[in-house]
Amino acid sequence: MSDVKEQIKNDYLSGVSPKKLSEKYDTSLNTIKSWIKRYGWSKLKKERGAPSKVEGAPSVVPVKRKRGGQPGNKNATGPPGNKHAEKFGFFSKHLPEETLSIIQEMPKNPLDVLWDQIQIAYAAIIRAQKIMYVRDQNDKTKEMTLDGSEATGYDVQQAWDKQANFLAAQARAQKTLEGMINRYEDLLHKNWDLATEEQRARIEQIKANTDRLKSGGNDDGEDGVVIVNDAPTGEDIRHSDTEVPADIQQQGS
Repeated sequence: MSDVKEQIKNDYLSGVSPKKLSEKYDTSLNTIKSWIKRYGWSKLKKERGAPSKVEGAPSVVPVKRKRGGQPGNKNATGPPGNKHAEKFGFFSKHLPEETLSIIQEMPKNPLDVLWDQIQIAYAAIIRAQKIMYVRDQNDKTKEMTLDGSEATGYDVQQAWDKQANFLAAQARAQKTLEGMINRYEDLLHKNWDLATEEQRARIEQIKANTDRLKSGGNDDGEDGVVIVNDAPTGEDIRHSDTEVPADIQQQGS
């Protein structure tokens, strides 16, 4: 969709009207107008000095028409067999332009839609680590409760209460995320031959990330202290006849 948007932008800056762009790229006119407004294409067009009309073309006095479709106008129906204009024509009647623009930019493949949901859920879990972080057992929260402008008391959350709430919320969020990952994996294997390499690689990536999150993210490589017995094999160090240096003997006496 981003490639189409870039092509529409370039054509618009070169002087092509939004209506012509809508017909050329099979994109809702309202969506194109929202892009022009949102990304400042109109201002950029003026700065570049793009022609507003073809040079030498005669001026035409616009004819005032009623709003809505005109009698005999077949442009809104789109070419035969094309349901795009019909579908978004319905949406454009009932949805705000910004919402319609978002819908057109959304992925259409079910795997991609589900992957976006997985990423949003995973990002929410990661973000919660900072928001709900409990520093230590003395990290309590004390907030004044108000009745209008009058203080009525305090609402105190002890560290263990906050930690328990955090763990419960995280467990629910992780369970939801695991369910979406399982659905993604099932859908992926049902359509394995049609899936792209990127869609196949995603599942291993997100599984590794969630496993690391469950383990507490402790992947700093520190495995603790390793004690090595480097005494010669078969030697009993309790009966070793190792000679003690003279200076140490003097200190001990």
